[in-house]
Parts: sequence; C-alpha cells; structure tokens
Amino acid sequence: MKKNNKKINSWSASAFQCSSSLDTPKQKETVKTVDSNKWDQEGLQELLNLKHHTLFHEKSDYQDIHLIEATDVRLYLNHQLQFSSLDERFYHEALVHPAFTFTPKHDHVLILGGGDGLALREVLKYKDVKHVNLVDLDPVVLYAAQNIPALTELNHDSFCDSRVTIHCKDALVFLKEDQSRYDVVIIDFPDPTDKSISSLYTNELYLFLKDFLTKDGIFVCQATSPRDTPVVFWSIAKTIESAGFHTISYHTNIPSFGDWGFHIASNRTLIWNHNHVLVPHRTLPANLKKLASFRHSILQQKKFAVVNFLNSPVLQDIFAEEVSDD
Repeated sequence: MKKNNKKINSWSASAFQCSSSLDTPKQKETVKTVDSNKWDQEGLQELLNLKHHTLFHEKSDYQDIHLIEATDVRLYLNHQLQFSSLDERFYHEALVHPAFTFTPKHDHVLILGGGDGLALREVLKYKDVKHVNLVDLDPVVLYAAQNIPALTELNHDSFCDSRVTIHCKDALVFLKEDQSRYDVVIIDFPDPTDKSISSLYTNELYLFLKDFLTKDGIFVCQATSPRDTPVVFWSIAKTIESAGFHTISYHTNIPSFGDWGFHIASNRTLIWNHNHVLVPHRTLPANLKKLASFRHSILQQKKFAVVNFLNSPVLQDIFAEEVSDD
C-alpha cells in the first residue's frame, strides 16, 4: 500500500497548534448541559470523575471534541458518545460491508462525515477501490484522526493511503462543486438531534445524490436506533424513498449503543440474496440477511414515518420526543 502525506483541502494540519489538553488537565472537568443524549453526558461525567487520560480535548468552530482513554478509548462530540474502541467495529463493519455486497464495482467511493477515519479503514480493505473522497466539516476532528496516536492506531493510518483525498468542507457545498460519479456513497452523519443536522437527512439531499451514483451505484447511511427512535429510523427510509430510491433496511447490536440501524439505497431494486463480505471482518454474520429481521413492534412504527424536507425539517423534534419517552 502506497502512502502519502496529503494535506487537507482548504486547511493545513501544520496550522493547528496542539494545546496542553493532550495531557490530563489538573483542573476538574465538568460536562455542561447540551442538546445530546443525557446518558452519554452522565457517562462522560462519570469517566471524568474517575482515573482517566484526556488524549485530546479541543473546541472547534462546530463542536466540543473529547478523546478519552480509560479502560477503552472513547470519542465524544458535544458530549455525545461517537464510539468506544471496544466495539466500534460492530458499527463500522455494519455501515460499510453490507453495502459493498450490493454492487460489483467499488472503484470510486465517497464518504460524507466519518472524520475519525474508522469507516475509511473498512473501505480501504477492498483492493479494487481506486479512489476515496472523504468529506468532513471539522478540521479539528480531521487533525486528531491523523495525529493522535490512539486514534491513528484505531483507524490504521487510513488517511495516509494514497487512494484517499480529504475535503474539509460542508457536505452540501462539496456536492454542489463535485462532478464525479461514485459506485458507493457512505453517509456517516451524526444523529439528527438538532435542526442543522436534521437538514442533512432531507428529500432534497437524497434527490441531489441521485446524480452522483453510477448505474449500479448504491449509498448507505446510518439511521439511528430502530429500538429507541423507530419513527426517526423509518422516517429516514421514507425520506430516501421519496427521492425515488429503492431501500433495504437492517440493524445490528452495538454494546455501547444498543440496537443500531442503517439503510442501503439504490436506483434499482435491492434484494438480499447470498450476500457475502469478501474482506476480513469480525462482527458480521455469514448470512447478512439476518440483519434485516426486525421485531414486529418496530415494524409497526413504520406507519408513523414522515418525509423530512429542507424547508421544514422535523426529525429533530421526533428524535427529542422519542428519546424523552424512552
């Protein structure tokens, strides 16, 4: 595998100065109330009260970024848990590999979000991948993913692969400028907890994506928890379908998060056949169709699903209501 030292588009890593927060701060750290899952806030506060090592803690223009090592390595964005090193493979393998089984070509891949490089690590296992564009809004997350040893070890230095180009910009801005077509698009946005993020899960965005897929191209997106936020989960699917896509939904269990769901979409009908993952993995079943089985109580929530539009996003309100009822 060839390696390079690519600079991030529109931002140079050398311009970022690491602060003393790379060492465990001497002052007591506290978690301020923000719009995120209260369990994540309480879990983070408990970690900060115990023996831990703050590997990285910075506030960017977009979010508070906290990488902590205790018995595992955990990344929090705005005090919301993004992954634990103990089980992040459950999420990232489920995000990437089922989608790759639905298309014969993987030459050109686009990742929207995923600035930690963990989904990228899984994509780069495919030797037929010729080029990957990774788009993430936050330069500080991208810096940490390329420079903090605990994180580079987890992502296998994925950003150094010569097949990768990093674009530090808003996903919608990138899509308006890009002229490429992709065999696989991976959407790894945060949960739609506020209006801004909810606007990334809209009919308009998915309509926009139609022009970026090759004939047999597919895209996959994380879609929150079908157990904890089932109406949000099915609303994302309904919104994708409103843009003219065919979808397949599936889920997996992630110990740190519980039940977690995804949607694969294409301009053609998708059917689980004998889909097999052809690269090394640890957490997926041999028969991927098993991931598409949902409890009746979750399937019943489909009837409450709505389409999310850019001019009137509602997913953030549904999310807040479902989480408060949990």
